Amino acid sequence: MASSALPVAEITTQLDSSHLEKFSHLEKNEDATPLQLLDIPGYDQDLSWSIHEERVAVRKVDLCILTFIVLLFTFMQFDRTNISAALTDTLRKDINVNTSQINTAQTLFILGFILTEIPFNIITKKIGAETWLPITMFLWGVCTWCQIFMKSASGLFALRFFIGAMEGGYIPGSLSGPLSLGLLSISGTHGLKGWQWLFLIEGAVTCFLAVVAYLYLPHSAPKPKSFFGKSWNIFTEREASILTTRVLRDDATKGHTQGKSVQVQDLKDTSMDWRIYGHVVSAFLSMLMIYPINTYAPSLIKSLGFGGYNANGLNSVGSVVALIISISIAWNSDRTQERGFHIAVGFCVGIAGLLWTALAPVSSSKWVVYGGIVLTQAGMGSTQALNGAWLSSVVDDRKRPIALAMSWASSSLVSLEINFSASKTLQDTAEA
Repeated sequence: MASSALPVAEITTQLDSSHLEKFSHLEKNEDATPLQLLDIPGYDQDLSWSIHEERVAVRKVDLCILTFIVLLFTFMQFDRTNISAALTDTLRKDINVNTSQINTAQTLFILGFILTEIPFNIITKKIGAETWLPITMFLWGVCTWCQIFMKSASGLFALRFFIGAMEGGYIPGSLSGPLSLGLLSISGTHGLKGWQWLFLIEGAVTCFLAVVAYLYLPHSAPKPKSFFGKSWNIFTEREASILTTRVLRDDATKGHTQGKSVQVQDLKDTSMDWRIYGHVVSAFLSMLMIYPINTYAPSLIKSLGFGGYNANGLNSVGSVVALIISISIAWNSDRTQERGFHIAVGFCVGIAGLLWTALAPVSSSKWVVYGGIVLTQAGMGSTQALNGAWLSSVVDDRKRPIALAMSWASSSLVSLEINFSASKTLQDTAEA
């Protein structure tokens, strides 16, 4: 059965009042009418297609684009948290750092991330994610493997800050534990310690993936990359037209912001939108314990009586459980079209984990306390994706990059104080 085609001029007449609000800023500007969609590559006002064709095109996006993006995010998480695995090796002794200095390094990492989050999202909007994100990914990959040359706290401070700064603008860590376990086990090979191999290999792979991303990711569905006079596209011309047209029929305001940079007025309008701040607070609370837990969980698990290698392997269980909970919450939220209650469920799981870990009797089995750590990891970060998706759906395309940057920056801001208080407590526990 074919989808009916709507002329652009008729789009606004068939939208309900909630959708018409999205066109309010267009109506005030005679040069910014929905008719401008006619000039967007791939858009066809008379196009119709079958449900099967749409599914094939969307499935190609999922398999060829989304899967690769998930891989990039995975290595972002590796480079962000691999210091936690290094702490179970000989990093402290080799570069002569103490707990306070490690906390300072992690705080500098977060500070770098916060400082660049909004500016990098603005740059991404201007020149395209397919260009800017591979560049920053390559740079933080270089900083990651350069950590093998650290000799003192000053080197640790500088490199963690620059890694955090280059990750600003990026919005899965279940493999990081097993991968770290394997890399740490080759300690001593070619004169490098286990933590040096960890930083070297993960940083080098990140740089490689950045180059692949730059060459592989298209500008858009109808606009492929071109090198040396030749171009190739993942999508056929018809698939590209279907993907572009379906997006613009769903939200024609995206045609107004296509290819345009963020303006000062966009920043003002976003900061004045009260709806955004509930999501900002939600992001802040969801990450309240994630950063210190991510940094010291392997050390805490090791302190329970597990070996260093086993501690890194067991640390991945929390991420696997978080993945299952996140997908389950997101699926049911989409099925019921409800968001707030599902986010609250994720918070409750994390709170239960914190209470479990904090209140477990001293005589408890190490597996009992470990269960609390897993539950904390699984619950506290399981609602971030849902919160981000909800935020994206309530703001228009002009505000979206700024609003998402504010949300992610707030989730990092929590750790500036946490790293000097809760992290110290966690590490004292791990060393007890």
